Amino acid sequence: MAAEHASDVNNDGTCHSQFTLCNLFRHAVLLEHKIDYRYHSKLSIFTIKNADPVMRCVILPVIFLSFTAMAFAQPVISYTLSMSQPWTHYFEVQVNFDGLPANQAAFELSLPAWRTGRYLILDFAGSVQEFSASDKDGRSLRWEKNDKDTWRIEKGTSTRVSARYKVYANEFHLRTKGLNDEGAFLDGAAAFMYASEYRQIPVTLTVVPYGTWHVTTGLERMPGKANTFVSPSYDYLVDCPLFIGNQKDFEFEAEGKKHVLSILGEGKYDAPVVIEDLKKIIKVNKDFWGDLPYDRYVFMLHFSSQGGGGTEHINSTILGARPFALAQSGSYRGFLGLVSHEFFHTWNVKQIRPAGISPYDWSKENYTKELWVSEGTTSYYGRMLLLRAGYILPTEIIDQLPREIENERMRPGNRVQPVTESSFDAWIKYWKGNENSFNAESDYYDRGADVSLILDLEIRHRSGNRYSLDDVMRALYKRFPWNGSGYTVEDLRKLCEEFGGESFAQFFDDHVHGTKSLAWEKALSYAGLAVMTEPKGTPWLGTFTRDQDGRAVIRTIVAGSPAYVAGLNTNDEIIALDGYRVRSSDLTDRVTARAVGETVRITVMRDDRLREFQVTLTVHPVPSYRVKRVEKPLALQKQIFESWLGTKW
Repeated sequence: MAAEHASDVNNDGTCHSQFTLCNLFRHAVLLEHKIDYRYHSKLSIFTIKNADPVMRCVILPVIFLSFTAMAFAQPVISYTLSMSQPWTHYFEVQVNFDGLPANQAAFELSLPAWRTGRYLILDFAGSVQEFSASDKDGRSLRWEKNDKDTWRIEKGTSTRVSARYKVYANEFHLRTKGLNDEGAFLDGAAAFMYASEYRQIPVTLTVVPYGTWHVTTGLERMPGKANTFVSPSYDYLVDCPLFIGNQKDFEFEAEGKKHVLSILGEGKYDAPVVIEDLKKIIKVNKDFWGDLPYDRYVFMLHFSSQGGGGTEHINSTILGARPFALAQSGSYRGFLGLVSHEFFHTWNVKQIRPAGISPYDWSKENYTKELWVSEGTTSYYGRMLLLRAGYILPTEIIDQLPREIENERMRPGNRVQPVTESSFDAWIKYWKGNENSFNAESDYYDRGADVSLILDLEIRHRSGNRYSLDDVMRALYKRFPWNGSGYTVEDLRKLCEEFGGESFAQFFDDHVHGTKSLAWEKALSYAGLAVMTEPKGTPWLGTFTRDQDGRAVIRTIVAGSPAYVAGLNTNDEIIALDGYRVRSSDLTDRVTARAVGETVRITVMRDDRLREFQVTLTVHPVPSYRVKRVEKPLALQKQIFESWLGTKW
């Protein structure tokens, strides 16, 4: 039985679950398959016998809806999602609560302020309009808003509340809600309201597709009903996004589990090739973790001109790509990297959850210091598992190290903000990046991946290559189940010490809670790799520019750089250098042609005024790096190199 059903399967084949049940399809399913079930009212659990694992995963969601709600005095909750005019971008939503307490005069519904996978307040309630509420006889109920995303309904003694509203959905690129005449994508958090006291009881969702459209989702279908789905809880419902349209669904099996590749939108691709590559990524992840924590998984691929990006979900992922990205070798490998990252999330953040987001609080920010593990460690392993699957060569990993070292040491924000603070402040900083982010913030994706790489090599070295970060991650998975209280940075540190055999307090103080530069030279030497430096002899201005119709517009100014000291600003358009016109394409060449220590006159357009600045060029403060194997490695260095990169010395 998959972990996401929150059930335990005993050795004798008996299942136990603590989910509440309501009376719908018990006889239709259970009796048809000759499955014995028993309900134990004192324990508030039921048992199932005579069902193989596959049938259990089909039956459990139905059983959740099969006993009378009166036993628990909890309502039957059902959602209906319609889209009668998709070209208007409006979803029509109805949610019914049947069996509410008659003595509860008021009832509140809320819409999440954010969605999983993006730690940013998105205020989905801003897209809601035409809200109404009625009782069991269809009579209108009075309501008012308590706050930006909560509706308070005066229901009196009515035991039924039905709420209807529209949701404007035209933001496919955010992977939240999108609807047009070609199809729809929906993350349920952006559209489905909930009652906080009933979040953990079963719900049903009926989708009314437009025309001949169909639905693809990770939710379980209700037997005999093509467009009605069952979920053990609200949280599970909104963690199973929907494709609705004429998407092409390719079903396949991998590692004994059912999978679907669902493609919405027009693009060029070879489905059999993509599926074979997905199978390899699935296998290497199963080999890493030991199991697949689902019974069916959906890879949702949306082709659009905006393309790019992905979001993980409990048993699916939504991936974006440009129409021809999968037809070009370079961008296709980039796509596989995206798949590898998002699929690794199936364990790291969906099963292994930081304490700060376990459980989710949909109403506000969920603060956690562990996003550098959830995202950064996932970025590290997304690449390493591509290596193990054969998509990246060991030499490519080595060749990429110089750039990683340079990037980590060049970003001033890494010396200002620890990765734990970057994680905690994601809600107000990372996802709201500005012109000063590079100078004032670290990046819990990139910096987190770098810390994870160094941590991996430290564990391998300290344990005599008996253990690695792999073992730490698997231990997190086993010891901190998703429905528990979650893990903390301190839990991670203790596991590192357990497998590393000595204290990691200083490492965490320096690089996790602190901002000390990573000891690349030391860590890479554990694998027999030497880091060589070469000063950059060319002059440096210290700006990152963007091309704007051939013009060089400053995007970022590095703190402490010549441009920073001279007073240049972001969004300045560089017009000329020493009186001669500068274009985006030749700015770098024009600067590097000068001498270190030389002062140049830079003319910029700022706020529609010409300004001139005297800038003294300096040498780049971060040298160039090369990484190569040592000539005479020690035995342990060879062992670490070979086990880490999966190749002979």
